[in-house]
Amino acid sequence: MIIGGVIKQLMRKMKTRLEGKKTLRQVLHRIVNVTLTMAMCNLAFRGHRECLGEVNNGNFLSIIELLAEYDPILKELLQLPKGTLKYLSPQIQNQLIEILSKKVQNEIVSEIQEAQFYSIIMDTTQDISKVDQMSQIFRYVSVERDQNLRACSVTVNEAFLGFHAIEDQRAAEIERNIVACVESKGLDLSKCRGQGYDGAATMSGVYFGVQARIAKREKNALYVHCAAHNLNLVIQDAVADIAEVSSFDVVHNLYTFFGESVRRWAFLSSFTSESSVTLKRLCPTRWSSRHDSLLALRFRFVDIMQALSKLILRSSKPKERDDAANLKKKMESFEFVLLVVLQTKIFSHVNIISKVLQSKGMELSSAVQLIQNAVTALSTYRDHFEEAKETAAALAEKWGISAEFTNKRIKKVKRHFDELCMDQRLADQEERFKTTVFYRCLDIITNQLSDRFKGMNAVFHRFKIIQPAMLASESDETVISEATKLQELYNEDISADFPGQLLSFHSALQEEVRSCSTVKDLAHLLLVENSALSSTVPDVCVALLLFLTLPVTVATAERSFSKLKLIKSYLRNTMSQQRLSGLALLSIENERARRLNVESIVDDFADAKARHRNF
Repeated sequence: MIIGGVIKQLMRKMKTRLEGKKTLRQVLHRIVNVTLTMAMCNLAFRGHRECLGEVNNGNFLSIIELLAEYDPILKELLQLPKGTLKYLSPQIQNQLIEILSKKVQNEIVSEIQEAQFYSIIMDTTQDISKVDQMSQIFRYVSVERDQNLRACSVTVNEAFLGFHAIEDQRAAEIERNIVACVESKGLDLSKCRGQGYDGAATMSGVYFGVQARIAKREKNALYVHCAAHNLNLVIQDAVADIAEVSSFDVVHNLYTFFGESVRRWAFLSSFTSESSVTLKRLCPTRWSSRHDSLLALRFRFVDIMQALSKLILRSSKPKERDDAANLKKKMESFEFVLLVVLQTKIFSHVNIISKVLQSKGMELSSAVQLIQNAVTALSTYRDHFEEAKETAAALAEKWGISAEFTNKRIKKVKRHFDELCMDQRLADQEERFKTTVFYRCLDIITNQLSDRFKGMNAVFHRFKIIQPAMLASESDETVISEATKLQELYNEDISADFPGQLLSFHSALQEEVRSCSTVKDLAHLLLVENSALSSTVPDVCVALLLFLTLPVTVATAERSFSKLKLIKSYLRNTMSQQRLSGLALLSIENERARRLNVESIVDDFADAKARHRNF
């Protein structure tokens, strides 16, 4: 009895000590830091039995128990009797996640409100629970200032502000959700100057799509079709329209053949005479996977052929032998080898563009220039067929494949009286391959690049006069004329003084303008390096910031879906929408989350608690 009384007395003293203001704040400091770290690392919080001391009590309690081994304050907390408030429950986790994510969100919203304009970038995907999640991305330009309010940097931002569940995929409903998301954050839709979506009819419809509905609310909210999605469609068209480019079926079947068997994959891996590059899965929606899979096939061609040959001779399974023989037969032709070499080279041009386009700070002028460079490079490549043929011949020779085109029977077609000689079918197989495959593939890609990016070019054409190259080379009359056209389009944002201001800016910094390559360079030149001049040409500043605000791709939204899969997995598929959005915000905007002041988080937590407790 005496011992029991002493223990109870010690517990009461420990509880009283932990309830002290200083100690309780120290406890919350640790819990907040654990919560924040786990959120930034996409770790699951909860376990099978969420009780202290249990084996499978979840990552959150396990980390708290681990820290308690080295931290006396947490150790005392865990030694409190059962039923004592310890601030370790799932409800407390949710409250802390909400407070932390709200802090990050408020910081981003504050920056958007300070910015002159913003653009909305939205995309949707289905999560593991079959809920359609809309990713909310806002693009804006922030001008950081020092203590003297002088601009010190110009930054283009694309910030994530959470996921929003969509219940209806109709354009009217998506529009309502977008407007609700914007207004719920205290943002003014009249400051929206750009819309970035994919090319789905629901989003991009000219009359009844989401972009058209938003444009009715704000006429200057220009729609820009995601450049990365456009590139995907270009390659899909090039592959789909040419029957001979069925080599991708072989690539897919190769990966399936080796990838579906651990034994066969290990057998292929034992052949590393040329390269350690592994076969890549061919994804129909991610065209960049086509380049990766072709590249792997090109550099592992001999290894793959050796593996297939040995499987044909050694395998005891008839189906496996037949599959290997079929694949080998399709690959043992010079046309196939040449096609792999050609497609690898062609796709490499577009692959580089795709990766550059995905950067957050990419501006419209750079995207347009990249597309033009790709068209030029592909047009020039038409003259390099012989070079590609030599490369393919060298690769084919390694496996003893003759560098000759297969003679195929040409179907005779009755010639009509109005046909010309040029309508006659090609008898030479090499010339036929060059014309019907190589040239046609290049023509489709270059034509599609020109056609599919007309919308982006039209938006870019509006702002061509503020591009450094044009501004530095055009006459004063042209500058005035083009600046007037731009001012008339944005008469609510840019005053009638804009043409004169642009001419003054050009005259004052003519040499400096020539050294600039992008609009962002111009903005830095005017706002940072010549801040005194910027106050005399405010409309020029507005035009530059407006152009930089326009979206280029929805890549930032696509990246958020990668985090979504990590956070809401099949083991965490009952997570609430608020918790999901909060965890995603802390994970994606982790640099901002790391800078959070823990003291202010504890203060907010104390204010939000209904219990009257002294923090």
